[in-house]
Amino acid sequence: MTKELNKKLTIENATITRAGKGKTVVIINSNEYSEKVHSFLNANNFNILTKNPTEKFHNLIHRTIKESNLIIDKKITGKHGQQNA
Repeated sequence: MTKELNKKLTIENATITRAGKGKTVVIINSNEYSEKVHSFLNANNFNILTKNPTEKFHNLIHRTIKESNLIIDKKITGKHGQQNA
């Protein structure tokens, strides 16, 4: 049955997605769905990032933990903040 549904969705150029925050799902034309997503992103001032900020935040968190003497006893932690056996 799943293969049949996927085939029908492909033929009809449709997508299954959740409607809002609830448990309801809808079947919508893929082009219409794409337009709605782009419209939402543009209306809410989302921007495309030029680079992934994850490493910057990871380094900041790591540095903050490393500098914190009150939270972690440096004698029992290893190089990456993991406890030594």
